[in-house]
Amino acid sequence: MILAREQLADPLPRKKQRVVRPKKKLARSYRLKLSGLVLLGFVLGLTVILCQTRMTCIGFHLQELHREIARVEAENQALDNAVHCLSAPERIEAVAVQKLGMMRPPEGALSVSPTGSLLAQAGSAPGPAQAPPTMADGELRHGQAGWLGLFLKVLAEKSSGFLDRLSGEAYHMNVQARSQHGG
Repeated sequence: MILAREQLADPLPRKKQRVVRPKKKLARSYRLKLSGLVLLGFVLGLTVILCQTRMTCIGFHLQELHREIARVEAENQALDNAVHCLSAPERIEAVAVQKLGMMRPPEGALSVSPTGSLLAQAGSAPGPAQAPPTMADGELRHGQAGWLGLFLKVLAEKSSGFLDRLSGEAYHMNVQARSQHGG
């Protein structure tokens, strides 16, 4: 008993035991961390690829828009050129003479009154006209405007209703033609 007491009071020195973790737990922890990093890298790679693809698509769309802008600007320029050609005084005169059957007034048949309105001189023979009365500064004079300007002014004064009726008839004819071809 004494011996047992001594052993209890003074135990034999024992070797310190190392705390050994099982290698399975240590390997599992590293595998989990490694798998997480691989998954994170994969997701980041997909994100970069998605962003690059999106930027490429936007670049192609931008090029298409630039081509569309260039096409529309060229079409706009062509339409502007057509408007300038069709609104030229020579073109208007040619259409009035050829298609509408109008005739050029003889020289001196028109004169400008001091009030600025145009007057047709009855019985005037073609030839050199008398000098028209002087008008206020900034207004057209017979010699400055030429016969075409005066003709267009008279035409606008006398036939504004005629042109409205003519454009209305052309519109109705166009509608009828479309309905016949379409229906």
